[in-house]
Amino acid sequence: MNNQSLKPLAAAISLGLIAEIPAAALAAPVVEEVVVTATKRAESIQDVPISVSAFTGDYLENSGLSDLEDLGNIAPNLGVTKSSQAVSQRISIRGVGTVGNNAMDPSVAVYIDGAYVSRPGALLGNLQDIEVAEVLRGPQGTLFGRNAAMGALNLRTKAPVLGEDSVKVKAGFGDYGAYQTTAIANKALGSRASGRVVASMAGEDGYGKNRFDGEEGVGASRAESLKTSLLFEPADTLSVLLRADYQELSGEGPVIEVLPESATPERLATLNYLGIAPDVSGLDHEINQLHEDDMADRQWGLLLDTTWDEAIAGHTLRSITSYRDWQNRTLENSVFRLPLEDLARETHYYSDTFSQEIQLISPTGDSFDYVAGLYYFQEDYDIDQTAHLGSAFCPMTGAVNPAFASLCAGAAQVNVTPSEFFQRAESIAAFIQGTYHATEQLDLTFGVRYSDDDKDGSFLVKSNNPIASALLAAPDHQLAFADEQTTWVANARYFVDNDIMAYFTVSTGYKSGGLNSVMTRGGLTGDQRLFDSEEVMNYEFGLKSTLLDGSLVANASLYRTDIENFQDRSFENLTYVIANAGELRQQGLELDMQYYPMDQLMINFGYAYLDSEFLEFDNGSNLPGMAGTRDLAGTRNRYSPENQVNLTSQWTQPIGDSGMAWFLRGEMKWTDEANVGARPTTTRRQSRMPTRWPICVWA
Repeated sequence: MNNQSLKPLAAAISLGLIAEIPAAALAAPVVEEVVVTATKRAESIQDVPISVSAFTGDYLENSGLSDLEDLGNIAPNLGVTKSSQAVSQRISIRGVGTVGNNAMDPSVAVYIDGAYVSRPGALLGNLQDIEVAEVLRGPQGTLFGRNAAMGALNLRTKAPVLGEDSVKVKAGFGDYGAYQTTAIANKALGSRASGRVVASMAGEDGYGKNRFDGEEGVGASRAESLKTSLLFEPADTLSVLLRADYQELSGEGPVIEVLPESATPERLATLNYLGIAPDVSGLDHEINQLHEDDMADRQWGLLLDTTWDEAIAGHTLRSITSYRDWQNRTLENSVFRLPLEDLARETHYYSDTFSQEIQLISPTGDSFDYVAGLYYFQEDYDIDQTAHLGSAFCPMTGAVNPAFASLCAGAAQVNVTPSEFFQRAESIAAFIQGTYHATEQLDLTFGVRYSDDDKDGSFLVKSNNPIASALLAAPDHQLAFADEQTTWVANARYFVDNDIMAYFTVSTGYKSGGLNSVMTRGGLTGDQRLFDSEEVMNYEFGLKSTLLDGSLVANASLYRTDIENFQDRSFENLTYVIANAGELRQQGLELDMQYYPMDQLMINFGYAYLDSEFLEFDNGSNLPGMAGTRDLAGTRNRYSPENQVNLTSQWTQPIGDSGMAWFLRGEMKWTDEANVGARPTTTRRQSRMPTRWPICVWA
C-alpha cells in the first residue's frame, strides 16, 4: 500500500525573449517581490502572515506548467492527483483533500480571478496567461469561506493592459507527441479601455503501452481553450473588468496500473487459470487490460469584476459576479481493469454555479484597517451514471450460480442501472477581518465569518438487469442537509526588522457536509446518505526572512491541524461511501526558499514534513470479507507522505546586447512513501508521468 519514488518531473530548454531583463539587470541578483491578494489586499508575500507559496506567470511559463496537476509538483505540501477518471482530480494541502467525482465539497477552495470554482473536475485544462498562482496553506475560513478548511488556491489571470498593443505567440513540443501552442493579443481601445484574447491548443499521444491489443500511446488527450477580457476605466477611481472563457477537453483516460501487492496469490492464480490476469509488473506504464476509455469535457464562464476606489469615505467597494457551466462525460470500458469485456461505467456530470461577492475595503495608513463583505453562492449539480455489460460479464456470473448467467443474458445489456443524482446547494455568508497596528512592529488581526449552507437533493435509480442491479442498486431517496457555521482567525504579526517577520495564528475552518451520490450493493438508508460537516482547528507559527541583500528568501512554518468529523471515503459494497470518522491530526513543518547565489543562477527549494494520525476512528471499514468495523486510530491518513522535497534550478545567460537570453532549467520532486489506496483494502492504482523533455520557443 506504499509508494516511494524519485520523480524528475521536467527539464526544459527554451530560447526566447525575456522582457525587461537585459544583461545589466543580472549584475545584482535579488529575489523578485511577489505581490499576493491572500488578505483581499495587494501585499508583498513577505508581509503576509500566512504560510503561502506564490509563483508568477513568468515562473510558471519557464517551468512549462500546463495544468493544475503540474502546480503540485513545485509547491510544498500541495498535492494534485488523478485516478481512473480524470474528473476525479484530488487537490490536497497538508495531506487532506477530496476527489472530484462525487458530491463531496472540496477541502481546498479554488478561486480564479476572485470567483469560487466548486468542482475539482472543472479545473482540468491549461494554466495559461497567469499573473500569479498563490497556494495558501491552513484554514482560510474567514476571507475565503466554506470549503477552505485546509487551504486555498488563489489563481489570478492577467488583465488587459491599458495603452498597449501587443501579440505573443508561444509554441512547444516534446516527446510522446506532446505539443502546445498559445497566442496572446492585447489591444488598446482608446485611452481608457483595452481588450485581451488568449487562445490555446495542446495535446499528447499518451505514454502507456497495452499488451492486450498492442496499442502504444495509451492516454492521449487534447485541449482547446479561448479566454477574452475587456477592461474599462471610465474614471480614475472606477474599474470594470469583464471576462469570458470557453474550453473543450477530450482524452482516452489515464493509464491505470494494477500494483502487484494488490493481487493476492490465490486471486492471481485464478485469473491466470482463466487467462484474464492483468499486468502486475508495477509502475512501468505497461498494462494488459481492455482500455477504450473516453472523456469529453466542456465548460464556459463569465465574470464581472467592478472596483470603485474611494466609494464611501475613502473605502474601496468591490463586486465580483460569476457564472460557470461545466459538463463532463466519462466512459470507463473496463471497471475491473481486466483483459476482457467485463463491465463499463458511463458517468455524466453537470454543474451550473452562480456566485456574488461584495467587499468593503478600508483605506490604510491609520492604526486600524479592515475588510468586510457579503457572499452568496448557488450550484445545481447532477451526476447521471449507468453501466453497460460486456460480453464476458454474464458468463462470469455463472461461476457463482449457473442460473445467473442465463438470467443476466436474458435482460438488458446496455444502460442496466441508470441512476440520477441531483443536488441544489445554496450558501450565504458575511465576514469581517480587521488589523490593529499596535506599534510600528506589532500588528494584531482578528476576523470572523458566519455561513449558512442548505442542500436539497434526490437519488433515483432504475433496474434493467436483475443480476447487475444485485451488484449496484439503491432505493430512491429525497435528501436534505443544512448547517450554520461561524469561523474565525486570530493572528499576531511582529516585524523583528525590515527583513524578518514572525507570526502566530489560531484559525478555524470547516468543510460543508452533504449527500452520498453513489450506488451501492444493498443500498444505503436515507440517514447513511447524509454526512456531517468537518470542523477544523489550526495552530501555526511562522518566520519570513529576506537575507543576503535580497538574494535569499527563506520562510518556515510549524503547524498543527485537528479535524473533527473527518469525512472519510471508504471502499464498501463495490463502491466508495462517505461517512464521518472521528478525529484526524495533521502536524508538521514547511520550508520554502529561493536563492540567487550568483548572477545567472536561481535555486528554489521546498520541503514539507508531515506527521499524520487518526486520534479517533473506531468505525473504520473492515478488511474485505470480514463483517463489522475496526478501530483505525493510530494510522496515517491517505495521501499523507511524511517527507516531500521540491527543487528547481535555472541558469540564465544573456545573448550579447540583443535583449534576449537562453536558459536551462531543471525541476525535481521527491515524495516519501504514502498510502494512496482505498482504506482499508490493499488495492492501489496510480497514474504517474515519466520524465518529459519539452522544448519551447516564444516571441
